[in-house]
Amino acid sequence: MADGVVEGYEIVQVEETNRFVARLDGGVEAGYLEYELRGQGLFNKVLAIPHTVVKPEFGGRGIASELASEAFSWARKIGATVDPICPFIAKYIERNPVYQDLFASKQ
Repeated sequence: MADGVVEGYEIVQVEETNRFVARLDGGVEAGYLEYELRGQGLFNKVLAIPHTVVKPEFGGRGIASELASEAFSWARKIGATVDPICPFIAKYIERNPVYQDLFASKQ
């Protein structure tokens, strides 16, 4: 599991469910980013991201951006590109040039 703490939220990778989850103190789930790792070996790994969900009561706090950042850090660590199926993730990559190298269709 990969863990990080973000502004009172803990971002945890739950490999069993293919999700990065944002949890408040006490374990309340505020949102998640769902992923699918495709490909094998050192090359051709693609991290497909179909969904990013933040519960409405936790919206506007940057949780989705932090989930994306955590997923992108993991993609870099494992040598994967990102397939941003989720519209939020596609826009996030566009707005943050530091992640352009991860964009699967640019490879």
